[in-house]
Amino acid sequence: METKRRIRAMGQRGFTLVEVMIGLLIGLVGIIVIMQTFAVSEGYKRTATSGTDAQVNGSLALYLLEREIRLAGFGMNSLVPTGCTVVRIWNDKTGTGADMRMVPFEINPAGIPAGDPNTDVILIAYGTSDNFVTGVPANQVSNSSANFVVDQNRTAFHQGDLVIAVQPGAGPGGSTSCVLNELTGVPGTGGNCGSPPTGKSNELIHNTGQYKNPNANCQMVSPTYNNASGIKDANGNTVPALDSTSGGQLFDIGALPQIKIYAIRGGNLTVCDMLAQDCTNTANYAIMVNDVVSMRAVYGKDTDANGVVDSWDRNAITNSTEAMSVLAAAVEITSRSGVKEKPTAGPACDTTADAARPDRGQTADWYADVDNQPASLAAAQIDLSTVSADWQCYRYKLFQTSVPLRNMIWRP
Repeated sequence: METKRRIRAMGQRGFTLVEVMIGLLIGLVGIIVIMQTFAVSEGYKRTATSGTDAQVNGSLALYLLEREIRLAGFGMNSLVPTGCTVVRIWNDKTGTGADMRMVPFEINPAGIPAGDPNTDVILIAYGTSDNFVTGVPANQVSNSSANFVVDQNRTAFHQGDLVIAVQPGAGPGGSTSCVLNELTGVPGTGGNCGSPPTGKSNELIHNTGQYKNPNANCQMVSPTYNNASGIKDANGNTVPALDSTSGGQLFDIGALPQIKIYAIRGGNLTVCDMLAQDCTNTANYAIMVNDVVSMRAVYGKDTDANGVVDSWDRNAITNSTEAMSVLAAAVEITSRSGVKEKPTAGPACDTTADAARPDRGQTADWYADVDNQPASLAAAQIDLSTVSADWQCYRYKLFQTSVPLRNMIWRP
């Protein structure tokens, strides 16, 4: 019996305190090693993922801009030479009028707020008419509120189309008068949602009454850009009526023309639709692509009118001749990773060292490929030093391209 009790007591003996502490220490060391390994692995993964994000964001931003620039000027290569680089717009919904810049492509247009420091603002405009792009002689029998009388191509117009009434020498200071109107009635039933025409066979109506809009599934809508009492210019004078004998013309830019402003705001690529919003208010810009910190652009110009780009510059466009000379654009986009990198040594970040050449694969200024004398384009230089105080903590990716303005190669 004594032997059995001794064996039972030995079987119930537990770990000593020293053994427990040693076990805990071994487990703690194991956990530390595992966590360190995980942290390093996670850091590599986040760096790789953020680098991929920068690659994707930059590629997407450049693709979107390149697509828009290739469309720039569609339906405008006959309009711009008339002198219509600015068009008078009336917005009946807001009860306000404004002069809107309308050139195919422009860098830093006047009146538009700048984007982030050391970045460019870009204007891109193009029409959407599927019929013709030349001006049609037009008349108005009494005033600018009267119907447009046209004798050519009148069946090509559709209800809902936006048209620009051009009258040479009748604008402020003897400039060309260029006014946007919205068609609410046309002669052809095909452009009338199948309804019988409400006007004469040679009249285009632009009143303020509701009409069936083909672009809204032929629903009844109220026009936005017409004014029953007549649109007034910047000086408060009613715009002139069209007179074809003195050059009055009507240009159809389609139902959904695009006149957009692109800018880098808050480290993102943003856009504003000038026909729908007040683009002088930065609150109206919508984010298109995140983590795009730089956008720069350069004009490719044909200075001798032979249809070939022979000069690259950033000189401001001041008239229609200069606007017509722009046949290409060089654009740079710089995207940023979404994760801060740790310093390799010391407290200061050193992931990116050069604010002018932020991409590790960049050996020259981005515009060096578009000019034999890059110094002349120094104003287009990238500078990320003012993006944020911690700009050196991130990785960057540079994207650039040269885009032809194909629609502007065809000159009237």
